[in-house]
Amino acid sequence: MKNILIFVGDSFLLNEEFCNYIKREYSNRIGKIDGILFFLDNDKDLFLKINRIYAEYKNILIVTSTSTYPIVSKIVATIFEDILVAKENQLIPSKATKFQADSFLIEGDIKINVIRVDELTKIPNIFIENKEEFAILNIFNISKEETKEKLYHLSNTYEIKLTCSQVTKEWIRVCAKSEKFGDLAMFVQNAKLLMPNNLIIANNIVEYLIERFGTIKKHIAFAESCTGGLLASLLTKVPGSSKIFKGSLITYANEIKTAWLGVKTKTLNEYGAVSKETVKEMLSGTIKVSDSDYALAISGIAGPGGATKNKPVGTVVIGVRNKNEEIIKIVHFNGDRGYIQYQAAMYAIKLLFDLAKDDLF
Repeated sequence: MKNILIFVGDSFLLNEEFCNYIKREYSNRIGKIDGILFFLDNDKDLFLKINRIYAEYKNILIVTSTSTYPIVSKIVATIFEDILVAKENQLIPSKATKFQADSFLIEGDIKINVIRVDELTKIPNIFIENKEEFAILNIFNISKEETKEKLYHLSNTYEIKLTCSQVTKEWIRVCAKSEKFGDLAMFVQNAKLLMPNNLIIANNIVEYLIERFGTIKKHIAFAESCTGGLLASLLTKVPGSSKIFKGSLITYANEIKTAWLGVKTKTLNEYGAVSKETVKEMLSGTIKVSDSDYALAISGIAGPGGATKNKPVGTVVIGVRNKNEEIIKIVHFNGDRGYIQYQAAMYAIKLLFDLAKDDLF
């Protein structure tokens, strides 16, 4: 069952974060979004384009502005060979099975939900729900090829469709969906038995981390340089993060690394900010300042400038430690500045799972 999100209106192209909010809300209802499209206000082929999409997807959420809501409602009515009628002070297809102000759902072989949204407001109710069974498997320290090989026979045995994506180095995310007669529960159970120390079953790994650390009353803190607080942002976006998160120090300048975390000036001068030696001291300072159970630290070159002969753009040093042991890695990521920062932050989370196996697996 394929799901698509469509935005109709020029203004959506100017407001990425508002669109991301809608995307998150839709994803919470249906799971995986298979496609996202944007159409302009005056798109003369809008009917043909929506009609083609109607033939390809099972769940369609169309997000409109005030100006595009009437024309989209008319297009959807035409697709369903229907007429518009007045309900909830709006004109919507008479065949709409669910509706409220600024939202209606019409169903046939597929479901189309049209909503009208305004920036800075809570979006109206999304009626589409996905009853399709799926599970997200997070697999650490096994390559994508080996992951597919390990799960291939299991997926065939239990009639499961797999989609794999690489989150960051040494972390594969797998979406497992039941086919018509699939047994998802047995597939997941056997996959966990196959990779007991590498596999976490969680739609949202940060939610899982918060739940597990919250239960055992463990706390974490961060020291970030090149990621500029992204790691803290990823954590605090999830409700309940205050149960486990002490705080984050964004020590961008070398003098702040020294003043706030106690990184020695000698270490910075001799090895540089992007080094295992500096990150080691960042970790020690974070544990000391926060009195947390675990500390994560990141220092690197996200680009496009700042590279040296021995440290090209994408070079990032990432560490994690508790009060007894630590892991520090030098990793190279590819992509633009934003993608390098994201991979680095996610790799820090991956290292946390490596070090805290007894607490998290």
